[in-house]
Amino acid sequence: MNRRNDVHLAVKIDGNWVITHFNLKEFENKHGWVMIHKSVIVSLEKLREELAKVFNEEIEIIITNSTRTHEDLNSLAKKLGWTDKGGLVSRNSRHLECYGGIAVDFYVRYKQSKKRIPSPQIGSICRKYFDFVKADYADCHIHADNRTQINKLKEEE
Repeated sequence: MNRRNDVHLAVKIDGNWVITHFNLKEFENKHGWVMIHKSVIVSLEKLREELAKVFNEEIEIIITNSTRTHEDLNSLAKKLGWTDKGGLVSRNSRHLECYGGIAVDFYVRYKQSKKRIPSPQIGSICRKYFDFVKADYADCHIHADNRTQINKLKEEE
């Protein structure tokens, strides 16, 4: 999309402005549309920092999906099926734009070797930073969202 959304994200973490390791483009859908809540960026950046300490190595968080439109959701459900029919896609997905960009799917890998870190190995750490985490997918990706943190952030502002 010609460098559209090619912008590094900055957020306030613990009272200080931080230029994160994330780019707005990483969160866009296939049509270049993006909506991401700042709580997700803060959670991802804190997670990345802790994982680097835990594994004593620089790691990368690779975003595979973020906010979805109903069109995106229906397209995905055609491939993976709806959860109420045994599939993997929720009709009430927190990825939907009506939730304000609170959900993200990602996997974690070692920066040097590019080897993925199994999601069950890091699920408990993810739960420190996100309200809801599902870390049992066969492909090692993780779904995380901040369904209650957005209200907490509003109170702090």
